[in-house]
Amino acid sequence: MVESSDGIVSKDGSDGIDCVMEEQSAIATPGSSAAELNTDGTVKQPEEMTVQERSAFATKCKDIGNRGFKAGDWAYAALAYEEGLRYLQYEPGKEGVPDSKFDHGGADRLENDMRLVLSFFLNLAAVMLKVGEDRRAEQFCSQAIAFDADNIKAHFRRAQALVALGDYEGTLRDVARVLELDPTNREVAAVQRSAEAGLRNAVQQEKAMFAKMLG
Repeated sequence: MVESSDGIVSKDGSDGIDCVMEEQSAIATPGSSAAELNTDGTVKQPEEMTVQERSAFATKCKDIGNRGFKAGDWAYAALAYEEGLRYLQYEPGKEGVPDSKFDHGGADRLENDMRLVLSFFLNLAAVMLKVGEDRRAEQFCSQAIAFDADNIKAHFRRAQALVALGDYEGTLRDVARVLELDPTNREVAAVQRSAEAGLRNAVQQEKAMFAKMLG
């Protein structure tokens, strides 16, 4: 078993990122997919691809990550999702300043890429919840919400992360948002019960502490 850069352990003994890159290379086919590879068979870096090639490559990364997720290989899934995100977030420029003339490929391409970025944030949040990385899950959900404030999955998964972190008031805010967006949502009820119970326990502990101090 190996550990990714995020501290997530992969199921097999191979290097996670190499496995992802090997699969990406293996599924490259003549034609459009070949454009993703260098002459030595290695995958091109984001700056070596066109906007269209980066989008296609990121979509492959999502598919690879989904296979890893379904297999329960969280490190493999996370690495694939993060790699896809890295390619989509690439923007040319110098010394951290984006190139104002950079062409994102038009409105339709940009909209499609934004949907893909959103799915990467949501999927990474799901992976982090699986491995108990609740703070990172909360961060990915917050990034997803920055893209889509009405995304039910993002609010629900952030509620799951926050209740695990002991932020019960934050949990209930996200629960309320989920129910506002989807009043028939039943999955969020268990998270709501946990947060309400956590709040009650916190109040009881606070009262006990003050009683001890005053006694």
